[in-house]
Amino acid sequence: MTFKPTRRKLLRGAGAAGLAALATPAIMRTAFAQSKELNIWAYDGFVTDEFRSRFEAETGIKTNIRLVTDQGEQFNLMAAENGNYSADIVTCAGHRFYQFVDAGFLAPVDRSRLENWNLIEEEYADASWVSRAGERWGVPLVVVSTGLLYSTDAMEKPTSWDVMFDEANVGKTAYQIQDFFQIVMNYLGYDGSAASYGGNVDVAQRAVDSTRDFLIAQKHMVRRYYEAATEIQQMMVTGDITLAQAGSGPSSQLILEGLPAGYTIPREGGLAYAYGFNITNNAPNMANAYTFLNALLGDPENGAEIVRSTGLSATIKGTEALLTDQEKEALALEPEERARLSWVDVETAAFIFDLIDTAAEEIRAA
Repeated sequence: MTFKPTRRKLLRGAGAAGLAALATPAIMRTAFAQSKELNIWAYDGFVTDEFRSRFEAETGIKTNIRLVTDQGEQFNLMAAENGNYSADIVTCAGHRFYQFVDAGFLAPVDRSRLENWNLIEEEYADASWVSRAGERWGVPLVVVSTGLLYSTDAMEKPTSWDVMFDEANVGKTAYQIQDFFQIVMNYLGYDGSAASYGGNVDVAQRAVDSTRDFLIAQKHMVRRYYEAATEIQQMMVTGDITLAQAGSGPSSQLILEGLPAGYTIPREGGLAYAYGFNITNNAPNMANAYTFLNALLGDPENGAEIVRSTGLSATIKGTEALLTDQEKEALALEPEERARLSWVDVETAAFIFDLIDTAAEEIRAA
């Protein structure tokens, strides 16, 4: 079934996701370590209703899904569980998974139990950010870019991030602070990845402080610092904003719905990264986790369903052939736009994200 987010769905989405996230934990813990159960923390749309129904019918394994919206929140929840994890599978971003690995939260992928690994596109299966300390730590699932979402009714296609700081757009912009922060660092002439700083925290700190001060000075421009992608969609539908730093997924969903929206990577660049499914360390239902992941990778139709439910590109081989021309067009970027994307550097992320997280709290409190 093709996912077509109606205006009503977009407007109700944030509330539904929030209720699901609040309601699920108690259910998750009562289902803990039962042989025909599987507990998954996932972003909305990563486990589609279609695949879930097929998987449960074919295996007899009941899947309990907890929706997550934020990597930091997920990390803190796992830390609080102190090794007694209520999830068997969690969803980690490619640029953040090192934190979960280094904290001991995840189990390395046992390739002997994941026979369908070869059905992941080689570009992603062999990517450096999937590995750490000589092991692979998760299954790359979707590829995300972060760029500029804009109202085509309000403006022509922007070419620069300047528009986010143009007084003509005061009160009409939105962004997720941590995700936008690296883009603004690049916009101001710093290195948002911190790769060129060679691990020099003092140099990186000065760049972060300067970017923080710039964003504090620009607070009057911002309608909302959002957390969930559905918030952007809702604000675009209602006309509350005309510009947003946004992911390719929610942006392409709006475009496919026929709303007056466009998505681009401005000349100063954007970010690219992936999300994947990761098995928790000593997962209580580990065998079921491998059964789930093998089934997910085993059919490109599963990838096509994920594309339609999230608006993101899937890593499963054969997915693109199952998409309509309209879906392919909504997901596509021009070659010069793709060339402006930079993959987040996993090795320097270990210190730059800590600095950015602190700066984000200072921006909110300013």
